[in-house]
Amino acid sequence: MIKPTFYAAAMIALSAAAFLPASASAEVGLSIVVRDAPPPARFESIPVARHGQVWAPGYWNWDGGRHVWLSGHWESERRGEQYRHAEWRQERDGWRLQPAGWIAVNAPTYDYVEMAPPAPRYERAPRPRPGYNWAPGSWEWRHGRHEWIAGSWVAVRPGYVYNQPHWREREGRWYREEARWERRDADHDGIPNRYDRDRDGDGVPNRHDRRPDNPHRD
Repeated sequence: MIKPTFYAAAMIALSAAAFLPASASAEVGLSIVVRDAPPPARFESIPVARHGQVWAPGYWNWDGGRHVWLSGHWESERRGEQYRHAEWRQERDGWRLQPAGWIAVNAPTYDYVEMAPPAPRYERAPRPRPGYNWAPGSWEWRHGRHEWIAGSWVAVRPGYVYNQPHWREREGRWYREEARWERRDADHDGIPNRYDRDRDGDGVPNRHDRRPDNPHRD
């Protein structure tokens, strides 16, 4: 009598998991591999930002032996966590769905490290997605060593340019500059920031200015 009971319980659990929404499935670590490539992503108009909410874009889910489009929706922010969008990745045995879900964000607690980061890993950039920028992966210092953080989609912010994280070496020490958003033209002089050699107009070139966005010479 023990085996039939155990079998029935297992089947009930599997049946329940099959009807979990995509976000919940990601939390229990489910992954799908299929042979059919997903169709191109559908265009979705990104709604106006909501305080305390994160927009989860739509994607093609695999349901009933075919690709089914799941529309975007709002997710409530979680302190100390970052929302990861669902993504299809091509592998040798087919296409793997990296499910959407929340992942813990370990904020760096170091000022610098004395070990140079390895060369960036090759990542195949996905097809362009309207309303999003692809942020390539990068090395981050965790648990006493460099760990690779895979690339992800970042929602576009009108009027801003996304600068991905990168490492800088000074006197044998390596400092990581975190990702940030910058205005395309901070001083509104008509010159984009990436070409403006003196963004704050104080007469000190950016490369010699300790505070390149401060119009006062200090």
